[in-house]
Amino acid sequence: MKSILRIIKTTFIGGILFLVPIAVLLILIEKVYHIVQKITLPLSSHLPKVKILGLALQEIIGLLIIIVICFLAGIIAKTKAAKNLISKLEDSILSLIPGYSFMKGINEKLLGIQNENLKVILARVDDGWQFAFLIEQINEDHFTVFVPDAPNPMSGGVYFMEKERIKEVPISQKEAMACIRKLGFGSSNLLKDVL
Repeated sequence: MKSILRIIKTTFIGGILFLVPIAVLLILIEKVYHIVQKITLPLSSHLPKVKILGLALQEIIGLLIIIVICFLAGIIAKTKAAKNLISKLEDSILSLIPGYSFMKGINEKLLGIQNENLKVILARVDDGWQFAFLIEQINEDHFTVFVPDAPNPMSGGVYFMEKERIKEVPISQKEAMACIRKLGFGSSNLLKDVL
């Protein structure tokens, strides 16, 4: 009974952690879109009232402006000053959000932005092996490990394990995450030479 409640709890929390950033992003895009529409209204009022693919010219101009703003923000984000600011924000504020660092690392890997920084391992928990991610090495014999829950790998537990209780596996984060989401289906192909 406790395991069912734990699965429900972790799935619910994982769902919230997944949906909140998406909701915030959609709200921000909507707010920016309304601001841009107010700016483009005087410009587009002099243009003919034409619709392209069901969108008014004002809406198309607004979307193009948002795309240009995002592109310019991307260029600015690559500057040293912006990277320092982002680093300070992440260290002081964003790192306090549960799961932020882990989700950022996974998303960067999936988008191909950064090299794989979390090594996939198998961790001996209780009487079995579980997929885990090596967070850091504490000393020669101890490691910090994140063991994700299934089917939502964005939640889980942090363990401090001895070297004998972890096993390296030659698979990518993407493969491990997909296997966890599928409740272990496909693990026979991933782990046939490991176990």
